[in-house]
Amino acid sequence: MGIEDASMRNGRALSDQWADSVVVRPRTTEQHITVHKRLVLGFAISILTLIIVTAIAITLSVSFERCAAESSGALAANSTSNSKWKQSRDGNISQRDSEDGQQPWRHLRLPATLRPRHYDLRLSVYMENFTFSGEVNIEFECVHSTKLIVLHTDRLEVEKVLVYSDSKKAGAMRIQRRFHYQPKQVYVIALHREMKPLRTYKINITFHAHIEHELLGFFRSSYVLNGERRDRFHGHTS
Repeated sequence: MGIEDASMRNGRALSDQWADSVVVRPRTTEQHITVHKRLVLGFAISILTLIIVTAIAITLSVSFERCAAESSGALAANSTSNSKWKQSRDGNISQRDSEDGQQPWRHLRLPATLRPRHYDLRLSVYMENFTFSGEVNIEFECVHSTKLIVLHTDRLEVEKVLVYSDSKKAGAMRIQRRFHYQPKQVYVIALHREMKPLRTYKINITFHAHIEHELLGFFRSSYVLNGERRDRFHGHTS
């Protein structure tokens, strides 16, 4: 009896231990499930937070780029407007300067692009028909690059024009055109290529003209001697 009681007690004890183990295991599994749910929920919240932060960052970046683009567009528009205005202004100025530079014969004063250094003038006078012919050699220095030579002339018929450079190359420079501009009483010589600064050039011009009555240029006059008028004339320059 004692053994049975002991075995029964031991059996009950074993059954009680088994029962305890059976009861504990569900609690452990439930705890694991709870922890797993919390981890999953935390991970989901982290992912959602990351998505929200990324979306906010993208929105701010797009807004910043849009503002920057609008600002750049406004600056570009202002810059373009200012550039167009400046180009228009500079274009008008350069066009006016170009016109003045290309047509210096329209001014009263001769252009400062050339500086004369020496004149050599020879005249042949024919009083029987009141005409004269002449030849002039002018040595000048080029101050600024130019293709134009502008000289004061009035009532002269230019026969020939030759322009020489101080370089060792032989031959005259090619002349593109030459003409009188009567409103300002000048003669214009346009060369085919530019004359260079700090270089010396020479120009040779042959011409002829009438000796006029008027007191202009090379003119003629008669005189009275002892109350008697004589047809004797003198040539004068003014």
